[in-house]
Amino acid sequence: MLLVSIAIITYNSEKFIEKAIKSVLMQDYTNIEIIISDDASTDATVKIAQNIANQHPDKIKILTSEKNQGATENWFKCTRACSGKYVLGLADDDELLPNVIEDQIKILENDPNIAICYADAVVFDVMNQKKLYNLSDKTPTKSGGLKIALQDSIYYSPTSMFRRSLMPEKNIFKDLRHGTDLAFYKEIMIIAGSSAKIQYLPEVLYKYQKHDSNITVTQKEYRKDHIEAIKILQKKYPQYASDLSPAIYDFACVAFCKSLIKLNFRDSFYFVSAGLNASKYNPFKFFRALSWGIKFYLVLFFQ
Repeated sequence: MLLVSIAIITYNSEKFIEKAIKSVLMQDYTNIEIIISDDASTDATVKIAQNIANQHPDKIKILTSEKNQGATENWFKCTRACSGKYVLGLADDDELLPNVIEDQIKILENDPNIAICYADAVVFDVMNQKKLYNLSDKTPTKSGGLKIALQDSIYYSPTSMFRRSLMPEKNIFKDLRHGTDLAFYKEIMIIAGSSAKIQYLPEVLYKYQKHDSNITVTQKEYRKDHIEAIKILQKKYPQYASDLSPAIYDFACVAFCKSLIKLNFRDSFYFVSAGLNASKYNPFKFFRALSWGIKFYLVLFFQ
């Protein structure tokens, strides 16, 4: 039974970290290691995690930091400490559903060209304790080769299991604190080469918890960092620059609309500029993400 690493980066997650860790320990697949890297939390996150680790010293390793460095650097620190053949990330406020590890391993083991396997996730409203929707209702899901993986914002970083052998040697996003997860997985696909594949598993295997403290909710810089991270990839890998452009203008379209709704005109201008530039000023390309949003809200309305 091969070893699988579960990488959890934490910061002030005392309300959620216990359930997150226990969701891993309850998996049917038992040959796992849990690497927890804390980014100088000021609450009881480390204490709670350590109490659980003391009960499972053979499975859980905790890394700490005296200085807050941001999610990007903390993620690289955490994944570098992993030793499993495959790595699955878990946010400190989310939970794995049963069989996620076993099901994704089967996909990766059956085809050595598959660099990343991702699955569906349920989005759960923590405050009201109810399901909101599945991520597949909101974002297109695809399997395919390198070109598809680079062009589309299709895979959900919370559910992505990847081959550790494809880990980037350097953190080229070190100047960005957040929002680099999608770019990280795209770089893995590039490293995997022209024969690389990404595989979607149409099962809900992850519980994404939506609450007021989500970084994607509270950090407006998160969206900007996402775009800047893709630009960094384009600079490092110019041969894939055009393939990466949709990952900018699709995301920029969504961010533009969200900023406009909040009457944040300064950010709206940034996103519309970034999106139109990436799409070479083709408005049909830039606004194609709106069709996903319209479909998503229609699905919710008629549920």
